[in-house]
Amino acid sequence: MSTATELDVGLLRDTLELALAATDAFPTAFYERLFRDHGELRAMFHRSSPGAQSKMFSQKLVALVDHLDDPTWIARELGAMTASHRGYGVRPEMYPWVGDALIATLRDACGATWSDAAERAWLAAYDRLAQAMLQPA
Repeated sequence: MSTATELDVGLLRDTLELALAATDAFPTAFYERLFRDHGELRAMFHRSSPGAQSKMFSQKLVALVDHLDDPTWIARELGAMTASHRGYGVRPEMYPWVGDALIATLRDACGATWSDAAERAWLAAYDRLAQAMLQPA
């Protein structure tokens, strides 16, 4: 994975903080959008309650953004995430679906403060993380 210096980590952190502060329902809104657009994914989320899943999602997203400038941590974390996602049956074509839902939910939560720069930063960061997870083990 490329270094975080190529990403606008400050903008990613700021927009994520704003989105999470704007509404406690950010994770719920993400899953609602994801399942609305790709209902076939709902069955993959039976291991945890919706509340627990939302909490895990928020915690993982914050941790990833907070550690974008730590390539060793990111590589270790993405390795573990890749293994677990493969075990759940996640297929490569699903990653863009999740990215689309994430960025659209961030855009909605940030409202008028969302910018073209934020859009580009999140697209680049998500693409970089997803591509790293899609590498063969």
